[in-house]
Amino acid sequence: MGILEDVMKALERIPVWKRLTALPNEVEALQKRVAALEAKLGPKTGQPCPMCDERTMKVVSTEDHPEFAFAGLKLDHMRCESCGHEETWERDPSKR
Repeated sequence: MGILEDVMKALERIPVWKRLTALPNEVEALQKRVAALEAKLGPKTGQPCPMCDERTMKVVSTEDHPEFAFAGLKLDHMRCESCGHEETWERDPSKR
């Protein structure tokens, strides 16, 4: 066992080795943070609501723009599923 202990002591003096031994803890911490972010963003698939900041703003209806339909513009009527806020957004389908 003396040789193994000598090798370990020699490795501990190398800066890169110290960083390598710390990596498993760092990776585990990052995995937990990513999982928490994914859980927060995962089930919500809409646009961010300007009132409550939840990603639950969704299109409830679409119509041609009353003045610029000739250019292909549309009006999307949006409603937030979290707080009920409603807005109308202008959209140009050709820019997707």
